[in-house]
Amino acid sequence: MPIDDATPVRLEVTGTDIDEAAAHLAHVYDAELVAGPSAVPFTFRYASMGDETMSLHSSRFAGHLDGSLPPSASVIVQWLRSGTSRLDTAGDPVDMVHGVPVPLLPDRTFSFEMDDYEQRLVHLSREVVERVATEQGADVTGGLRFDLTVLPSEQSVRTWHNTVSLVSHTLRDGGAGRLLHAEMARLAAASLLEMYPQHRAPEPRAAPAHSPHVRAAVEYVHENARLPITSSSLARHLDIGLRALQEAFQRDLQTTPNAFIRQVRLDRVRQELLAADPSARTVREVAAAWGFAHLGRFAQQYAAVFGERPSDTLARS
Repeated sequence: MPIDDATPVRLEVTGTDIDEAAAHLAHVYDAELVAGPSAVPFTFRYASMGDETMSLHSSRFAGHLDGSLPPSASVIVQWLRSGTSRLDTAGDPVDMVHGVPVPLLPDRTFSFEMDDYEQRLVHLSREVVERVATEQGADVTGGLRFDLTVLPSEQSVRTWHNTVSLVSHTLRDGGAGRLLHAEMARLAAASLLEMYPQHRAPEPRAAPAHSPHVRAAVEYVHENARLPITSSSLARHLDIGLRALQEAFQRDLQTTPNAFIRQVRLDRVRQELLAADPSARTVREVAAAWGFAHLGRFAQQYAAVFGERPSDTLARS
């Protein structure tokens, strides 16, 4: 299904029967689960909203639950709000820390043990995450890789939670169109990759699909987004004709160099606004730092992409 052609759905299930709760989760995740009671009376709640591009989930289970989940088509990012959880992917156990998101690779089976837990999850389309990673200059031809042995920085975790809060607010509002939903998914993917940056695969299985000039341009833009880059200056830096660069971008990324540069800068502004202290930073300062000199034009571009004013984003940080 194309990433802009999905119908958002909402689901909520509650109950006090532990077997019915386990059966529901087993059906949702196509998993083999074993449930057992704990010292507290059993209650269960599961809710989700979204589509195949991105969906938000919450789960509360007052009991013990263990089992294994098969490979998924999505990148699943989960974090605990209470209780305990241990994940094991290919013999690498991870004891989850409250509030710290842990991404699960879409191509691996993983087992888990959880007790009296409440957790949040975000399911992201693998296609979206890989596309954003590629735009950031990562080589994902060998697949996505997340180093779970290193805790992400506090700022990147704070940015993730602020991003999820924004996405949740947008979805609950009920007025998000497909284009805005797709942009929210891209923003969530960018926040995930900020917590868990991608590294070059040691033995890529195939050559990257993008031309060398496009790969070099994407890498240069992401590394120098604060500089006054234009299509012309980018072409000169790469020693390529402007027309040839424009055609390569259209062929490989279905966009123009100028639009790509603007999107990268808008994404950076949004991430910085979400992590900023409203009492210490202003929208004008953040926008100017990323090359947006005309505040009014910037605000229009920002609202067109993200569906809200930059001042509203900053106010929620």
